[in-house]
Formats: sequence, structure tokens, C-alpha cells
Amino acid sequence: MQCFTRAAAVGWLSLLGHFVRVLGGEYGDVEVSFGGATTLAGVAHTVTTNPDGTGINFWLSEYEGAAAKHVSLSNPHIAAADAFGNTYIADKASHSILKLSPDGLIHTFAGTHEPGFNGDGPAPARTLQITSPNGLFVFPDGTVYLLDPGNHRIRKVDRSGIMTTVVNDPDPSWMPSGRALWVSADQSLIYYSHEYPPIPPSTVASGAVIKKWTPSHGIEVVCGAEVGFRNPANLAVNPVDGKLWVTDRAEEDLTRLETGVFRIDGVNQRTRMTGDVNEPKASTGQEALHSFIEQPRGIAFLSDGSYFLCGHKDGNVWYVDVHGILHRYIQGSGKGDIYLVNDGDRPPLNSKNVISQPRAVTLAPNGDLLVVSNDSGYLLRVRWIAPPVLPGDLRVVSVGVAGVRLQFTGEFGRGYRVERTASIGAPDWDSRGAVGGAATGSTASFNDVPAESDSAWFYRLLPAQ
Repeated sequence: MQCFTRAAAVGWLSLLGHFVRVLGGEYGDVEVSFGGATTLAGVAHTVTTNPDGTGINFWLSEYEGAAAKHVSLSNPHIAAADAFGNTYIADKASHSILKLSPDGLIHTFAGTHEPGFNGDGPAPARTLQITSPNGLFVFPDGTVYLLDPGNHRIRKVDRSGIMTTVVNDPDPSWMPSGRALWVSADQSLIYYSHEYPPIPPSTVASGAVIKKWTPSHGIEVVCGAEVGFRNPANLAVNPVDGKLWVTDRAEEDLTRLETGVFRIDGVNQRTRMTGDVNEPKASTGQEALHSFIEQPRGIAFLSDGSYFLCGHKDGNVWYVDVHGILHRYIQGSGKGDIYLVNDGDRPPLNSKNVISQPRAVTLAPNGDLLVVSNDSGYLLRVRWIAPPVLPGDLRVVSVGVAGVRLQFTGEFGRGYRVERTASIGAPDWDSRGAVGGAATGSTASFNDVPAESDSAWFYRLLPAQ
């Protein structure tokens, strides 16, 4: 396009200021940076499973567009958010991905609420069936990847709402299970997991596998069943060293020896990061490596390598600092359907059990902590309240026929909205999308195609909503 070779491209950063975080208290940065809790969705039920043990599908047509706080979730397994204030829920038993908009209303984002398979697409995400989705990965710009274990697939929903299949795993031994899904920033690497069916007469799954997919090599095994995984729950990559971590709930292991959090150090190589059943029960002040957390399930890293961790039967949400020391952040039970969180309650919440059986923890692009818990299914948000810090090095690195390429150094896990205008004095800015901050030592990139009629372009970054 001729205009790119003759026009001036100008990078501009919105001036929101830079702030220094204050450290203090037992939890350090976490204690002062997070505020009060809010229940975003969920309603209590006395019965949540069918006679065959499957979760009840509570979805009703009148829920579409309703206030999420008054909507029953159906065995939700994980939630994640984009940079525009939308939150997505893998609602397993309603065979859908639900979307909470910033106004608190809930909408069907993907799936038809009926299990099955009616095509790989591309097609509108709400027209394609998915079966028991329980893995989710959301990018700041609203691109969503979901694990569709009932159909042996990993699906992608783009920003226009079109769903396609990215991975079709033909493994005949893929049991219709698996919760773990992670996608790299450039979407060229996907990690996922699934279990193997039991070998008769046993009724217990015959181990589990960790796999990866790349466009160049397709599906490859990272850790085979012989390594010892039983029931992988969530995956996360540590931003400090780039290594994959796996939480293994190992719910069918009666010895409880296989349950734990593991770091993957190579093909068929893993290192235990939480203690086994022979170690003391987890407690604040102990090393995670020498503490037993029963059925760890959710994990979410902060930029410094500290992380949040939740245990299903343990019942708690833990913060693990950079020294590997445990701090109980939200106290809960490993059984029952307890939910006693009041809007405005500020963690740490340690005086009594306020949740039960947490399934997942994730961090939104704006820093919020999202917790999915309970058989009834609740989505809890703990607000990040520290002032936003925007990169000071937004720059235009190339202008050509492919458009404008921007770069900046952002914080891992954070999202940044990108806006553009043709005149610095214009009252309105056009949203161009969002991008996530890169891991330590690398830069984030954003590509844009301005209008040919513009003679100059001005860009700014805004924090995630």
C-alpha cells in the first residue's frame, strides 16, 4: 500500500504515570496490591450431579443476557479474561463457553449447550457443538482457545467469533477427559493433557499423558504415561525460566503418592515442586516443596515467578512466594459446597472456610485473580488495585506494505489495549485490539493496518480493563 511508504508513523504513549509498588506485610506485594472479592456468577444447588455421576446441565434459555450473579453454572472448570473486561468460563456440563461482559451479563460464547460434534468450522462459535469443555486459554485481544475433550480437539475462536479446529488428536486412547491447556504468545506452541482409559478389569484410568502441538511437528508427547501422571489438572509456564509446570490431582490414586505439582525439565523428565503424602500437611510459612497439598488443581504465575495455587481436596487457595514459601490466601474445605464470600471481603481470608473444592485460579490481564470453586459452581474475582504501570518504550519499528509494527516492553501476564488516531487533537481514539506483555527480557509486538487516506498515525497504550 503506497501510503505506508510515504506517510509518517508516530508512536505515542498515554501519560498515566509510573508508580512504585509498596511492599509490606506477610504477603508482600500481593497483600497490598489486591483488594476486595466479588462473586461474579453462581447459584447454590443441593444436587449437582446426575445418577450416572455426570454434572447436571443447569443452562436455561432465559439465562441468555441475564445478570450472571443469578445464573446457575454447570460444573465450571476454569475462567479467564481478556483486556476489555470480558470473562470466559469453561462450563463443562452445559457444553459451552460462557462470556461475562463488563456489565455483568452472561452470554453464550461457544457451543450449543448440547454435547456432540457437528463440524470443525470455520463457523460461528455458537453454532458448533463442543462436548464437556474443561480447558481454556484466553489472550488479551479476546482470542480464545478451548479444550474439547469429548471430541479430541482443541478449538480456537477468533475475535470475530469464528471457531476453527487447531488440533485434532486422533489418539484412540484419549479418554474424554483432560483439563490442562496452555498456548504460547505467538500461538505456535500448545501444551495439553489427557488420560488413558482403564485396562479391564480395572475401572481406574491407566495414567495420563502431557502433549504438545506445533505447526511444524504436529502432536508430540512431552511426558508419556510411564512418567506417572494420573489426572493432570492445569498447566502453566513459569515466566522466569520458561519451564512448564503441571498440577496433578491424581484423584483415583488411593495411595495419594502421585498427587502434586511438577516441573517439566525435558521429555519424560519431571521434578516434584510440592511435597508428597509423606510430608506435613500444607500450612502458612512452610516450604511448598515440603508440604502436602491434596489434589492440587489450579496454578497461575505472577511475573516474578511467585504463583497462586489451589487444591481440590485441600480446599485452599495458596500464594507461593519467590522463595517457595506457602501463604494461605483463601481458606476453604475439600468437601461439601461451602460458599460464604461476601462482596468486599478482602483476602487473606483465614478465619473460617469460605469456599470449597477450588478448581482453578487464573490471573486476568488487568491483574485480577479469578477463582472457580464448588460443585454448584462459583466464579470469584479478587480485584487488583495497585495503580497501572504502562511501558515507557512504545515505539514504531517498521512501516511498510504489511502495515505498522509496534513494539514495547510490557509485564508478563498483563494486557495492554492499543488505540490509534489520525490526529493527535482528535477527541476519539479507535481501538485496534490488545496485546499481552512478554516474559522477562523480551518485547511485545503489535501489527496494525491504518487507513490509506491517513497521512500520519498516532498510537497509545492503555491498561487492561
